[in-house]
Amino acid sequence: MKNEQLYDDWKKQRNQVEVGDNFTEKVMHQVYQYEQKKKKPLLDMQRFVEAVYAHPLAKAGMVFAGVIAGFIRMSFTIYVFLGT
Repeated sequence: MKNEQLYDDWKKQRNQVEVGDNFTEKVMHQVYQYEQKKKKPLLDMQRFVEAVYAHPLAKAGMVFAGVIAGFIRMSFTIYVFLGT
């Protein structure tokens, strides 16, 4: 019973808090300012993916780089297994 009374008192007190006229505009402005101040990453992956997707030569270069990386990985694995 006491807990319910405390809770009801808290709800009444909370409802009495008044918010300024431009409260939401001020909060959203602060959020916007915070987002603007955040540092942009050095390498933006979204822009990188869009650039590769837009250019066929870049796509071919990425495939070639993957083939080379796979060949190096297979060579290293064979060297480790057969070299010991």
